[in-house]
Amino acid sequence: MKYNNESRLTKSNENKKRIIDCAIELINEKGFDNVSVKEITDKAGVSKGAFYIHFNSKEDLIVQQINLFYDELKLDESHSVYERLEYFLLNSIDHIMDAGLKLAQEWFSHSVLGNFYGNVKLSYDYDYIKSVVGESEAIEIISIYYGALNMWCFKNGDIDPKEIVKNYINNKYMEKKE
Repeated sequence: MKYNNESRLTKSNENKKRIIDCAIELINEKGFDNVSVKEITDKAGVSKGAFYIHFNSKEDLIVQQINLFYDELKLDESHSVYERLEYFLLNSIDHIMDAGLKLAQEWFSHSVLGNFYGNVKLSYDYDYIKSVVGESEAIEIISIYYGALNMWCFKNGDIDPKEIVKNYINNKYMEKKE
């Protein structure tokens, strides 16, 4: 039987996506610290070897998932600063809200404790926003963004973090937008 590299690559990519999807689902249900690689592979129907072909660890899976998803939210420099910030931040909030309040609350808990799971997205967000507006403004924007998301968590979903961030961006960059 002849190997078909294209079908092997397709199967490998399908396995990777299934692993990521199952990991996110389990993390949403149980929390990051309460999910093992074995649970992920069992749910995904793949071997541990298949997991380690794609990821070095559960933490690496999270980094890759964040990079894959959030890289798609970066607009190029042909867009204004306002457009780049608005698109990235508001779509990021949508993604977090879609993942659910429980996961966001756990993520913030990990951030406050300085744990890997909490800090990887903060570092990603800060680096991108700093590349768009510079360091001092990035700190301010990250503070507003994370503050709004944190309040959403504290208030059990009773506020709209997108509205807070959108109002801030509009007020700060309105004249630059036009």
